[in-house]
This record gives sequence, structure tokens and C-alpha cells, in this order.
Amino acid sequence: MVQFDKKKLNDGSLHVTISGKIDEKFDGGPVVEAAGGNGSTGKVVIHLGGIRSISSLGVRAFEMFISSLAQREIVMIHVSPAIASQMTMIPNLCHDAIIESAKLPFACPSCGAEKSHSIPWRAQANVEHAPKCACGTTMELDGLPEQYLPS
Repeated sequence: MVQFDKKKLNDGSLHVTISGKIDEKFDGGPVVEAAGGNGSTGKVVIHLGGIRSISSLGVRAFEMFISSLAQREIVMIHVSPAIASQMTMIPNLCHDAIIESAKLPFACPSCGAEKSHSIPWRAQANVEHAPKCACGTTMELDGLPEQYLPS
């Protein structure tokens, strides 16, 4: 089940945190309504770090949701690994949305520690913005960069 946390800021932008699993039951209608309905303009910032998984039918539902917000400036931040991997396979999944960052899994090659870390959504960001482990070693992306980031 997906949960939405919506907050309208003083500048008129709508910030939405989406968490859970996106599947065929995904309905972004409450977000579209909070953003002023179809045809409205304005900025919508979508925090996607809490998306655990997305099914194949969920991909279609998510794409339709983003399409219904098309008149607005859409900014996505902290994109989860589940969404990031779909975006690399389906480049126009998020239409003209601005993807600022992805919250991806990193692992320490020295001690094996793991953590999620938000990095810019661009090629090589996993190297340029890799976090430091508590042991002092630079962590590495836990997976292939092309699995999560644009090339």
C-alpha cells in the first residue's frame, strides 16, 4: 500500500513524500487534487526515497500519474533504487520531470558496512559523491551504475 504525505509551502509549491509499494492499485489522484487538479500549474516536488518496489503494472500507473501532473514543474528527489532502475530502462517514464537526486545503496569494500546515500542524478555521481564509511574508506555503489543512473 502506498502512502502520501502532502505539504503545501508558502511559495505555493507542493511537496509530496510517497512511500510503500507502487502496483496496479496505485492512485495518484490525491496528489493531483492537492496540486490543484488537471490543467493547474505550479511546482510539485516528489520525494521518492520510500518506494520499496514497483511492479510492471505499477510502472504504467506511475507513468500516468506523472503525465497527469504534466502542466506543472515536477521535481523528483531521493529517487529510490526501485524507481531509479525503472527510469534507466524507460527513459521517458517521468516525462519532463527534473530528477535531482537518487537515494542509492552503498557498501564499504573494507568492512562491509552498508548505507543508503542520496547523490545527484547523473552519470558518475556514484564516484564523485560516494559517502565515507565510519572506518574511513570511500564506499562503493552496491550495484552497477547503469542500473541506477543515467549514462
